[in-house]
Amino acid sequence: MQTFAVFLSFILISIYPVMGGINLATFQQEALAQHNYYRQQIHCTTAMTLNSSISTMAQNYAQYLAANNIFNHSRVSGYGENLYYSWSSASIISLNGSEPTVAWYNEIASYNYNSPGFSSSTGHFTQVVWSDSIQLGIGVALTSDNKTAYVVANYYPPGNYANQFAAKVPPVCSVATTTSSPSTSSSSSSSNPSSSSTSSGSTSTSSSSSSSSSGSNQSTSTAGSGSTSNTPSTTGAANSAPINWSYYFYNLWAALVIISVHFH
Repeated sequence: MQTFAVFLSFILISIYPVMGGINLATFQQEALAQHNYYRQQIHCTTAMTLNSSISTMAQNYAQYLAANNIFNHSRVSGYGENLYYSWSSASIISLNGSEPTVAWYNEIASYNYNSPGFSSSTGHFTQVVWSDSIQLGIGVALTSDNKTAYVVANYYPPGNYANQFAAKVPPVCSVATTTSSPSTSSSSSSSNPSSSSTSSGSTSTSSSSSSSSSGSNQSTSTAGSGSTSNTPSTTGAANSAPINWSYYFYNLWAALVIISVHFH
């Protein structure tokens, strides 16, 4: 079945011009490096690994969002999910994979370690550093006019479980390194300076510079529109996360939707 999912991903990439000048493999490695910079060097917690199956799922959904130009959660159970988009008045010619992660992580400024818990304004940050989330999938896609980029990050096991924030959201560690962030200088670029970006999880928005953001996923009581229930079926070893049947049905559905949009 994993082969079937990869085949569907190939179909989606083949029929829809989603990447423009963005190199997917490079983008994914930049995103992974930025996650692990925060996790290992700032919060002294376990590094993430890039999972190919989860990345296939994330890529398929990013392409679905781009094909329909919508900004909603996938509602696929068993995974955490952060969303991000960047819009420009001219074609986007590059996008650094660190940019969405930086936007999500910057919510740390609003997180209260003295009163740990889920908040609509910090849900991205808490998912990025959630200590149990050790497998990452990243996808990015452009709309047909190349002016909007959609980014999907999926996490396994998922984070943001109620009553676990104190234990699973590590504070900045006392030995945090001063080494510079691995890849924050590039960000997105276009031939026109007029642009904006938005990151989203599942709840209400809070602004930071020219972007707005909202938390990722809640596990018990849902917060805001689009929130999902995070209940992983098992605890998978690194790079071998279980992919449930809803994932395969979703991929088939996404493929059919994008095919119909393409040939409409």
